[in-house]
Amino acid sequence: MNLPGLLAPPGRDLALDVWRGVALVTIFINHVSGNVLEQFTHKNFGFSDAADLFVFFAGYAAASAYFSKYLGDEKLSTSLNVLSRSVKLYTTHLALVVVGGAVFATMAINKGDLGLFSVMALEPLMLDPAGALVDAVTLRYQPGFLNILPLYCVLIGTLPLLMALAQRSMGAAVAASGVLWLAAGLTGANFPSYPIPGGWFFNPLSWQFLFVLGFALGARRNRLGAATTYRRGWWWAALAYLLLGLAVTKGTGFPEAGWLAPLPDFLTVPEKQFLSVPRLLHVLALCYVVVHSPLQAWARDLPRLHPLSMMGRHSLPVFCTGLVVSITGVAFKQTGFDGALFDIAYVTAGVGTQVLVAAMMSATEKRRSSKPPTASLPAAV
Repeated sequence: MNLPGLLAPPGRDLALDVWRGVALVTIFINHVSGNVLEQFTHKNFGFSDAADLFVFFAGYAAASAYFSKYLGDEKLSTSLNVLSRSVKLYTTHLALVVVGGAVFATMAINKGDLGLFSVMALEPLMLDPAGALVDAVTLRYQPGFLNILPLYCVLIGTLPLLMALAQRSMGAAVAASGVLWLAAGLTGANFPSYPIPGGWFFNPLSWQFLFVLGFALGARRNRLGAATTYRRGWWWAALAYLLLGLAVTKGTGFPEAGWLAPLPDFLTVPEKQFLSVPRLLHVLALCYVVVHSPLQAWARDLPRLHPLSMMGRHSLPVFCTGLVVSITGVAFKQTGFDGALFDIAYVTAGVGTQVLVAAMMSATEKRRSSKPPTASLPAAV
């Protein structure tokens, strides 16, 4: 059975907007690395962090936004809209690479401290700008803090293929995605990176599984009115796993590589690049516990103009704004601006800036929707 009030009405999932807003605020706080508020974000209390939520929610939102149209008579137009979105993400990422490099270059030159370039792994961009830009265009070079949009670009770019597979069989699509995730985790397969070795920080072969799981749940919500079904045993098992993650994180700390040999670390160590099993289970358990709790009703009942709701509804511009502001904040902290007072003031101002951007986007959205439809011209004879 479902908890009272869990079934959502058709249309946009208002609770999702709120939780995306929470994830965006958390990502911003974490990106201003070293600030005093960072220690209170949920990455310090378990195996996953806000990046996992961001990707999972992206898959869920993609199903809500595109899949119903795709199942109708709009396959081509929907696929073209999705690909257009992917191109927008790609160009936005390249613009952020240039902006991020400019921010740190300005700080480094003003302070006479070229060591600042290493904070964002900008040495390739400074030493060989032309070569680094070519590698950035091919997404092989991804400076620090600027590695999640390339993943998102790939995920959205391959969404038409996912929708085509899901139309035939959602179960088969999820199974194929799971096999790819498992194979990447066990073999270490990854997209190439240069000149920084080690492959993509967010391995698309691995993280696509979290996106697909979100997509499958979003499609289920479209069809049945609820993404998941409440099961008492599952809920308590998920809560127990969250408590285990809390105990490990605050007690012994993450286990070292090889602690449970001969089992692969992918199965036993919370690890981000390949979205290891402990990490994947943690984000799924967290979402299941929250969605089947009073918190879900609280999120769904917040007004559309609540700051978190507006931020989640306009996640891309809010996220990009947060990246620029957080990169600037890191540069300030590296050049002597530090301390709890600065951290709290800067994070508050940064979140306020993101809310302002979301409010401006919402106002623009409202003006467009309130415009009367343009009268159509008579058909040509």
